[in-house]
Amino acid sequence: SSGINAEYGQSKTLARMDGCIDGYKNWDCFIKNESLSNLFDPSEVVYLCAESENELKEFDDSKIYAIGGFVDHNAHKGLAYERALKAGYQHARLPIDSFFTLSTRKVLAVCHVFEIISNFIATDNWETAISKTIPARKGLESKEAQNSDNCTDETEVSEQQ
Repeated sequence: SSGINAEYGQSKTLARMDGCIDGYKNWDCFIKNESLSNLFDPSEVVYLCAESENELKEFDDSKIYAIGGFVDHNAHKGLAYERALKAGYQHARLPIDSFFTLSTRKVLAVCHVFEIISNFIATDNWETAISKTIPARKGLESKEAQNSDNCTDETEVSEQQ
């Protein structure tokens, strides 16, 4: 089961999820106001936060995945990561960097993280899940497209020499 903890802005998060993720109310997931430490042993929790150096590759059914989100308006950069460290939780970030570059910070709204996760579960493909979800204002650009552009340029240079 997936555990989702929205410590702040729960009603706003639910309203956004209602608008963009069909059927989530039928899933085995929970939105709680209680502290994770009151609900689960720290060894069971993987706290999802943009600042983690650990890239999430797959889900472990024995773990609880908590989206480290809150309404911060960029005033508290790194707070979710610091919470995870302080509580002794494992932590991870979505594998956005493996496939894309962003022109803005990698911090996403809780509903976008939830939607990426739901799209990954449906497709078993991180690249598809991320590209379907990230808002255009984030400036998402495929690393594959960047690499193919660079390869074309290098090939042309080599042929001219």
